[in-house]
Order: sequence, then C-alpha cells, then structure tokens
Amino acid sequence: MNIIKKLSGVLLVSILFLTGCFHELNQTPLDEDITTSANVFDDPAAYKQVLAKVYASYAVTGQQGPAGQSDISGLDEGFSAYIRLYWKLQELTTDEAVIGWNDGTIQNLHAQEWDAASEFIAAMYSRIFYTISVANEFL
Repeated sequence: MNIIKKLSGVLLVSILFLTGCFHELNQTPLDEDITTSANVFDDPAAYKQVLAKVYASYAVTGQQGPAGQSDISGLDEGFSAYIRLYWKLQELTTDEAVIGWNDGTIQNLHAQEWDAASEFIAAMYSRIFYTISVANEFL
C-alpha cells in the first residue's frame, strides 16, 4: 500500500514536470515582417544576400554607414573591421610597421606585450567568430 502511494506520487510529479513546458519555447514572432533564421531562406534571392554578407563581413562592420548598426555590439564599427584588425595583428607585432599613436592597447602589440585583455585581440576574436556564424548559417 505504501509503495503504491509512492509510485503514484512519483508518477504524478513526473507527469507535471514533463508536460509543463511542452513546446512553450518554440516561439516565432507575431510580426510577419521580422526575418528570422526559420524564414530567411523562403525567398530564393535571400541566398545571394546571405552569401554577400559572408563575403562582406571581411570588409564591412555593420548594416549602415560609418556608425549606427554594428554587427557586433560593444565594438566601434571603424575599429572592428576584419581586414584592419588582421593587418594590425600581423604587421604591428613585427618590425614591418610602427604605430605612432596611442590608441588603446595598440602600443602593446608593437612592444610584444599583448595579452588576452588586449582590445584588438578581443575584437579580432569576436569578428572571426561572427564571420564563422554567418557562414555556418548560410551553409
């Protein structure tokens, strides 16, 4: 008798927990003008647009001109261009180029004293993984 009560209690609790959130997290926006990953490829022209974004992510940093809609929040659009960061990390760490101004931790690159706290390394890391995520979404 005691075992039957325990089993029925466990069964009741498991039924409540297993069915409480059934598909509640599978939400889509009510506004049909919002583009999501579920509907971005409904239009065949979107394939070219997303492919263009993959290639453009090496040179552009946002959706609008010099500042306003950055691809990566928290980074200045002019500061976080992939090609610009790549050049800085490849050339300023050698004797090929010398930087004449003191922009953030840029002098640490030339002095061979960079670390994980360098804003240039953090920005390059963010830019690389943003481009990878855009390419993966396309694939």
